[in-house]
Amino acid sequence: MRDLYSVEELIPMVESLAIPGNFLLRAFFPEVIEFESETVYFDRVIDDRRLAPFVSPLAPGKIQQPRGYQTDSLVPAYLKPKNSIRGNEVLRRLPGEPLGGRLSPGERRDRIVLDYLFAQRQRIERRLEWMASSILRTGAVTIAGDDYPTAVVSFGRKGSLTKVLLNTARWGEAGVSPFADVQRWIDESSSESNSAVNLVVMDALAWAPFIADPATEKSLKRDLGQNAAIALGLTANLPGSPVFKGTIGDVEFYVYNDVYEDDAGATQKLLPDYTVIGGSQGGIEGAQLFGAILDPENDYGAARLFPKNWIQQDPAAEFIMTQSAPILAPKRVNATFAATVR
Repeated sequence: MRDLYSVEELIPMVESLAIPGNFLLRAFFPEVIEFESETVYFDRVIDDRRLAPFVSPLAPGKIQQPRGYQTDSLVPAYLKPKNSIRGNEVLRRLPGEPLGGRLSPGERRDRIVLDYLFAQRQRIERRLEWMASSILRTGAVTIAGDDYPTAVVSFGRKGSLTKVLLNTARWGEAGVSPFADVQRWIDESSSESNSAVNLVVMDALAWAPFIADPATEKSLKRDLGQNAAIALGLTANLPGSPVFKGTIGDVEFYVYNDVYEDDAGATQKLLPDYTVIGGSQGGIEGAQLFGAILDPENDYGAARLFPKNWIQQDPAAEFIMTQSAPILAPKRVNATFAATVR
């Protein structure tokens, strides 16, 4: 059997793995920033809407202090999915291998390592998509885990941009126009952020009353091609991909029903029932921030994903693990809105 994989071999392997799905992450948090410190820093842009003051041409200019941005910091929790490779695994036939087995134990071990790296990368990406959903729905994300104090990271979205419709205001009630609601929410977010909302995403339960509104049916253009999902490399044929429904003006509409498995093993929707979210891709300027991985094999430096491979002597086992220290951050969280419509 070959030697252990070196870090230099593992990093290109894990980085090259193609992970399907993750629409919200790719759409709203595409930038990747790696930090050399365990602390990450993120900016919240404060838009300056002041008018230039009138003065006499003979008077000196009037100084106006810049508003700029606010910088916050956080030490992210680690993600450390780990798997062990034991002797009975490399002796068993792998899925897809002919009956009776044609691979040597060493060849099976190499395939198992790659499968585990893919699964670990996928679990990390699932967590990032979960963070994206939380920030888009609530303007905040809660981080909690073993030996990590619970932290609620709020990005300060204006309260009126997170909506819960109650009683007679809910979609499906008499006299309620989902089309008018969404148009109003788009206008509110655009006004607060000085940016144009170009994506609206719903789960299937919210989409049903929205498309049933005659105003929606009249305005929705189904014959215009989608741009956002295609630009992100997503199609309806991939697991977890959004379904393009059409455009209203310059806004693309999608239904998104991707899921994840929680710590208890239950399947949960990334967009809960009757959820609507919207945002400006250019306005939010979302980023994936990664703290340094404080591992001597990584020289305690920057890394988005840091895989490693080692052997435990007694009981004998080989281990493969991928480490990451992520948080997502929007520069303009008011360039998004969310609503629970039922």
